[in-house]
Amino acid sequence: MKDRQLMPTISPDPSLRSPTQETMGQILSSAGYTDLYRLVEAEGLPYFPRIDAAGDVELYLVFESVEEFSKATRDELSIDWKTYRDKLFAVVWTLTDPIEPLGFPIAFDIGEERERYMALRLVQQPLTWIHHLAFQEGQLIHIYSETVSFSPAERDQVYRMAERLFADNDKEQSHCSAAGDEEIREEELTTVDADSLGDSTLLESGVAYQFDYAAMEQRHGEEHAQVLLMEALNRALLVMRRHARSDVRSQSFIVWVAKAPPYLSMIVTPGMDHLFEVVHSAEEEANPFTRFFLTLPDFVETRELQPLAVGAYPIIRSEQGRPLHLELTETFQRRLKTLFDTYWPATPNPYE
Repeated sequence: MKDRQLMPTISPDPSLRSPTQETMGQILSSAGYTDLYRLVEAEGLPYFPRIDAAGDVELYLVFESVEEFSKATRDELSIDWKTYRDKLFAVVWTLTDPIEPLGFPIAFDIGEERERYMALRLVQQPLTWIHHLAFQEGQLIHIYSETVSFSPAERDQVYRMAERLFADNDKEQSHCSAAGDEEIREEELTTVDADSLGDSTLLESGVAYQFDYAAMEQRHGEEHAQVLLMEALNRALLVMRRHARSDVRSQSFIVWVAKAPPYLSMIVTPGMDHLFEVVHSAEEEANPFTRFFLTLPDFVETRELQPLAVGAYPIIRSEQGRPLHLELTETFQRRLKTLFDTYWPATPNPYE
């Protein structure tokens, strides 16, 4: 088993045809696309991967009608990777609304060479085509096609997941070990010491979202006020992680919290003006933090500032799309105090 290679060699079928720009809006002939009709009609697959004639992997989403496609695909697509038992899943999200997301989970059995090839080739190739089809009255209609791409960090993430599943699969075949976890999961969420952050990172400026926290507590109570803020934060983080653009998904940043009664600030560093339009009507082009924080009734204003200057504490770090919980230790507290004294010596130190 140890001699098996993670990335197998696959011989593609050069006779296969794929939908093109010319076939959009057209019925795909059963004679020219026999394998697609078999997968959709005979096997009843509503979404699946396929190796094309060149050896690249493309994804298919099949809807009951063109109308169903319109309802289910309001946002730009993104792909999220998860594991379940011995399988790797590419979840194609067509609605990024964190309240009612819509995802199509495509499974890859890492123990099977062909499926392992498809999973790894998906993140290797420069672009991945996703074809939207409708199956009506026994005919396949090519509705629309679009592409997604993966950042180097996402490719590394998928390879780590595949390597772990591949190793587990070998152990199962050798020792008949039990199946993996009973839930779909991503890479394990890690807690790291905040003291691992460099000084230059801690001294970055960013955007502070300020809330009248006293009014929130009076209206909702302390516990529910915290829940409202954390729900908005988690939604923003979710949209960042599942964003259609890889440069957004791979952006590294820190979320800080600062209290200066009656206000509370959620601060994101560094600023992300280079990623998003300041004002944009399309949700996929809006800053997710602005999108969710500004909708809270007790939001007051945004300000550009350095978190250290107002006594803020970092709580979450995102590195290339991977969220990390930051542990605040006494050593880190002393370090914040020293940094503040160094850069703002004439100001009372909020970290004392």
